[in-house]
Amino acid sequence: MKKIILLIFPVFLAHSLYSQEEKHNAITLNWGMGNIMRQDLTVSPFIHQKWSPVKVGLNYTRTKKLDHLLNVEFGLYKPSVADPYLFNSLFEGELSSLAHNFMLINIDYALGKSVIENSKWDLIIGGKSRNYIYASDYNFGASGPSPMHISFGLDLWINVKYFLNEKHYFNANVSLPIFSYIYRAPYLAWNDEYFENISSHVGIKEFGSRIEDGQFQSWGTSQRVDFDINYGYVLNARWDIGMSYHLSTIFNQTPTSFTQIENVIYLSGKIKF
Repeated sequence: MKKIILLIFPVFLAHSLYSQEEKHNAITLNWGMGNIMRQDLTVSPFIHQKWSPVKVGLNYTRTKKLDHLLNVEFGLYKPSVADPYLFNSLFEGELSSLAHNFMLINIDYALGKSVIENSKWDLIIGGKSRNYIYASDYNFGASGPSPMHISFGLDLWINVKYFLNEKHYFNANVSLPIFSYIYRAPYLAWNDEYFENISSHVGIKEFGSRIEDGQFQSWGTSQRVDFDINYGYVLNARWDIGMSYHLSTIFNQTPTSFTQIENVIYLSGKIKF
């Protein structure tokens, strides 16, 4: 009996270790430095550019029969095209100018299936629900326009994984829009449509009014490309660390030209379970 137990125990132990190493879920926390370049002709012909340390991301991945990716990102940039200057306010006297304020929120969900898989490579193709809200404040003197750029869309999603060895790996994602539903601030961000949208002075209702004024757009009027490449190092069965580079470009022509290029370098930590 003891011999049987001694024979069965190593097999059971090996199976348990294999089960522990086979992780299907992971949560990754990213923090990085981002650089933004934006020109929105609805507001200004100037090109606004700024680096910012306020760029964080959180994503959840699940890999089994299908590959799932849920990604949430937040960024805050405060660019300015001129040095701070003083101006006189009718009610508050002399004031100093403020930098602009660009707040970027991205929420994406991708679903795909592996079409090529071996010991080194894994190619996944699927679709991505791309959703973002860009709220901005352009501070020109005592006040300025606060345009909003909202988009909901469907992208073609391609994911490539390459394993150097059991400790080092790369992971890259590319997404291209199939169609988008976009709301952009109207001409000069202050017209009858704008004041009608904000007339309720209730945040949710105002946001809903903006969405109602959006329109479907194809590649002809709205182009966006998202690309990222990630390096990971396996610390143990539960933890990875790494770094990544992310590029996002937007070119939108309705109602005026809007161009934005964002580059981000992330440091990341991943827990697998």
